[in-house]
Amino acid sequence: MSSWQDAEQHADRALEMYERGRLAEAEAELRQALDIDPDQGDWHFNLGLTLERTGRDGEALSSYEQASRLLVDAVDPRLAAGSTCLRLSRFQDAIGWLDKVLAIDPSAESAWSLLIDANASQGNHDAAETAFYMAQDALEEPSAHVLISMSGSLLSRGLLDRAVWCAREALKIDSNVQNGRLRLASALVATGQGQQASRILLQELRDDPGNVQALLLHADVLAESGRTNEALIKLHRVLELEPANVDAHILAGTFAIEEERWEESFIAWGLVRRLQPNHPTACLYLAQSLLAMHRPTAAKPLLQEYVERMDDKASAQEKIHIAELLLSSGEPILATSLLKPLSKDIPEKDPLKSRCLRLLAISLFSSGNIDEGAAVSRKVLRFDPKCIPSIHNLALAAVKDDRYRAAWGWVRRGLRVDPLDNDLRRLRSRLIWEGMARFVKKLFVR
Repeated sequence: MSSWQDAEQHADRALEMYERGRLAEAEAELRQALDIDPDQGDWHFNLGLTLERTGRDGEALSSYEQASRLLVDAVDPRLAAGSTCLRLSRFQDAIGWLDKVLAIDPSAESAWSLLIDANASQGNHDAAETAFYMAQDALEEPSAHVLISMSGSLLSRGLLDRAVWCAREALKIDSNVQNGRLRLASALVATGQGQQASRILLQELRDDPGNVQALLLHADVLAESGRTNEALIKLHRVLELEPANVDAHILAGTFAIEEERWEESFIAWGLVRRLQPNHPTACLYLAQSLLAMHRPTAAKPLLQEYVERMDDKASAQEKIHIAELLLSSGEPILATSLLKPLSKDIPEKDPLKSRCLRLLAISLFSSGNIDEGAAVSRKVLRFDPKCIPSIHNLALAAVKDDRYRAAWGWVRRGLRVDPLDNDLRRLRSRLIWEGMARFVKKLFVR
């Protein structure tokens, strides 16, 4: 038998193995065929499809590229390369491949759909919309796939009514279009029409009980309507299907925090951190859960990690929240480093100003900077003359400097505001005892 015939037999066996789902054997047969005749573009393309089914997108892309070089006018390998680049988040490369497909065949419906997705994925929504209108001219009939892709672009821009319209039109054309009901449900959720979205998702799950994205979205809808336990059942179903699904663990952690189920939150966010070590907020939510479980020592390094990663452009609200957590974990110095510059940046009329100053005073006192803390407390009293924590801090600062008369003045002022404040009452008792001790000491000295 000739080498050419051997190669053909390997290629035929590869096709048989592929159809039977025996992908490792299919790959081996194709590689043997290509070792004999490496210039067969169809075989490179088939190898790419086999590798793609095993989740090896990077290797599959190399095979599609080789097939494209050998099959100069073929659409399929270029379309497959564009789709693979999109999955690999190589959006500009995807656009390049899809442009090549459309140059060969302007009526390639899936290429227009993927081109919209690729442009939208890199935030170029004007180009996505241009591709959508070009597709209307190039295609003989409106395309459900193109409409669904356009709906996704509109949804990410917050153009919700148009996103809903595109998804509905797509389903009129093809009620079974891929991701059609899911996209419509997502748009309805965003417009606050959770009940309609829930009905659509139930229909989707009746047809496809293992649709992970539908389960996740339905869990979100249920939680939004206060049906957290039902939402958790959906998430447990997702995790039965995909134990390493990060989105499911994130939702479970989010629901647990909202319900103040701290141990469940700790487990969920711990799994998120294990599965996705660079997740931007997992360490923060883990720390929050640990603080609620009265484990400040364990929370401290997680908060330090979050502060190191925190974007300089983080909002004042976020920085104040982190400072509160740092103070709860016994980390006043780091809290001060966040609050000091923030106290200067927040405008005087912003309600966050006094809150920031209050926390800054606490962090300064806690880190031993009594005089500076007292100065900040005086600033707080300009915003809120009845701020008990600031009055208490100033009384303590006066005691530290042996200015007992001033301390008595602050204590009396605070008790006029709140006669039942325990901290001030304890400090009053302390001042009484210290006054008596000084009086007795003077008697003995005489």
